[in-house]
Amino acid sequence: MTDREGARLDRAIGARLRHLRTERGLSQADLAGPELSASYISLIEAGKRLPSQRAVNLIAARLGCSPAEIHNAAGAEAEASVDFALADAEWSLADGELTAALERFAEVRRLAAGAARPEQALLAAWGEARSLERLERFEDALGIYSGLLQDVGLTRDKPPTRWNIVSSLCRCEIELGDVDRAVDLGEKALHELRDLGAAPSAAAIAIMCELVRAYLRQGDVARARRLTVRAIADAEVLENPHRLAQAYRAAGQAARDAGRTREAVGLTRQAVDLLIRGDNEAVLGEALALHGTALMRADEENLQDAERDLRRAAEIHERGRRFSEAAHCHQELARCALVVGDASAAMRATERALALLETAPAADRAQALVLTAAALTVGGRESEAVLRCDEAVAALSKDERALRRLAVIWADAAEVYATLGETTKAVDAWRHGFHLLQGNGPLPPHSPFSSGKPLVTD
Repeated sequence: MTDREGARLDRAIGARLRHLRTERGLSQADLAGPELSASYISLIEAGKRLPSQRAVNLIAARLGCSPAEIHNAAGAEAEASVDFALADAEWSLADGELTAALERFAEVRRLAAGAARPEQALLAAWGEARSLERLERFEDALGIYSGLLQDVGLTRDKPPTRWNIVSSLCRCEIELGDVDRAVDLGEKALHELRDLGAAPSAAAIAIMCELVRAYLRQGDVARARRLTVRAIADAEVLENPHRLAQAYRAAGQAARDAGRTREAVGLTRQAVDLLIRGDNEAVLGEALALHGTALMRADEENLQDAERDLRRAAEIHERGRRFSEAAHCHQELARCALVVGDASAAMRATERALALLETAPAADRAQALVLTAAALTVGGRESEAVLRCDEAVAALSKDERALRRLAVIWADAAEVYATLGETTKAVDAWRHGFHLLQGNGPLPPHSPFSSGKPLVTD
């Protein structure tokens, strides 16, 4: 307990004692008796001294009450302290103060344990895991989520439910590159829900959307598209705009990876239209980014609208301190600039992406480095472009996570090398990408230079 919280408890017990004494018409000397002193009682009532258990027992006997009645004030204060601290931690998380939120949730867990409040301890652990996930400390978050899954039963009907935790576990496993594990978790949960005869629920839709992401990482586009149909149908039954938007966004991702770009534009537009009337900025930012990317790849005439959505998404994510998501938006803005051959704008976008990813692992910066190389190529700075591409490839070679995502970056690097006339390096990069994709299906149409039309020609 902090000094401030301890002082609040001292004052609470003092106020309770003074109330009980005056209610019975006793003086401080009467209450003190021969064993204690009036000045000692005065210090307790002033909140300057916490009575020992022996003193509490003596005082309670003279007041004609149980010691618990005196301690009641401390218990009530402790409960209020836990509730206040939990709310404060949640506000910190909502405001993007992630390190502060993590520290506050950890303190709440300690306070809740001391006050014997298991529900608050569970909520604090849930908050800790979400804070760690937002900080991209996925392994640490995974550990807490796994522990929570053991503590939460099938009958719990408020967050975090078993199904909330499963969707979070799937998300972390995907980020850590264990897509097969995410699929196992998600499919098992959906089977359990089916066997329970559960009605459509928001948590089940969230699991389906994470499964869609996992299937797409595996290259199983057909399976992903089938699941989005079910997710949309369930969300429509629930009449839940947020979950319906989430399902449309997942369907847009699946359509994009299937090469159905115009369909992806329509689906992601529906997601944006639903979310723009709500208050979940993080999900709106994700939908805007996906819609902007789909617009860019659908037709070069859409570039202005694509840039508008991507810039807005980047602003939302930076405001919420979701730096990796913001960096992705700036990378897509670089692609927009490369479509029209604006090397300067592309360089500004990739520099911003790299700044946002300054503390990220080297491989997470690889896409931005490849796009920087592409911008340098368009700007005629070929020797610098080769160095940047080499830097990206060196980082990729040391990373074994999220193989499909890395294969896309290898393919981008190959395009840049080929454009620079570095044929041997280009072939080697393509080989790396194909090796990663063995058994995982083809890459979606992609190029760092445009919406699908590489600069490389025969």
